[in-house]
Amino acid sequence: MAAPTREAEVGLDVRGELPAALDGAYVQTAARGVCGVRLGGGGARWFRGPRPVGLVPAHPSVARPVFDGNRWHTAMSHPGLGYAEHVVHDPGGTLKSATPFPAKGTPVLAVAGRFVVVFDSGPYYSRAAALVGARDPYVHRDDLPVRIGLTDGGEPCWFEVGTGEVRHAVNAHTELGRVVVDAVWEPGVLRRCTLDLATGAVRTTTLPPLDIGGVDPRVANRRHRFVFGTAGDSLVRYDVALGHRSVRDLPTTPSQPVFVPRGRDEGDGWLVALAGDRLLVLDAEDLAARPVAEVALPFAVPASPRAQWVTALELHTAR
Repeated sequence: MAAPTREAEVGLDVRGELPAALDGAYVQTAARGVCGVRLGGGGARWFRGPRPVGLVPAHPSVARPVFDGNRWHTAMSHPGLGYAEHVVHDPGGTLKSATPFPAKGTPVLAVAGRFVVVFDSGPYYSRAAALVGARDPYVHRDDLPVRIGLTDGGEPCWFEVGTGEVRHAVNAHTELGRVVVDAVWEPGVLRRCTLDLATGAVRTTTLPPLDIGGVDPRVANRRHRFVFGTAGDSLVRYDVALGHRSVRDLPTTPSQPVFVPRGRDEGDGWLVALAGDRLLVLDAEDLAARPVAEVALPFAVPASPRAQWVTALELHTAR
């Protein structure tokens, strides 16, 4: 029988002062399982708790889970078979349903109102590449369109939006008979797709370069103003309403930053990001300012495209 997981009580050096209200854990995917740093009580230590339900290893066949306020949604493709499954879990991770739908590519999910938004785009599984022993059997194809599907539990209604590859969805919302989806596309650009439910028309707007993106969790699945993410070796805050972009350059490529709320307004909080051998805590309203705090790690941690903030309450519940 495996020993129960727990948080290791190994203190890490902190430079600056960790806010008292910053109580939780920054957790990211790793080569095997997850790794992270637990913050709380003014100190920091390695996180050794269980993997959060919404954090799964990055792989083309499994969409990053999204939460609709009551349930977790993900999609699992079956390479070479032409279909995927929309999988629903309860907050504790118990499987509730798995519904198949046609899909040729790599699934990416978002939630907008009553809809689950499904991107079906490259890279595509190549049986030929797999048969010859290619290390990565997923390939790019210009002959297949990117599709966005909307489902409320049944067969998705599909919209075609040209060609390309969608890395991950940033956020989505509904407004006046339309579904608006912000997503990061290859080779690292933020795009907004507006789907008209009445006419079937799609309008695409290209926004600034972005490799990874997310929003204030309080506006997840609703209209948002700010997007926080990375572009190369920089942390980025993008104001969608004003078109303004704030950047903080770093000496190394950071993992996905996570936003932790502080005040009542959207964007008022801290941005926590792991970059090499440092965990940075920044004022999300002023990325260029001196870090609120830095946690020194004994070694550099590889950057990850998937990270999550787990609150102290969620950590306690998961035990």
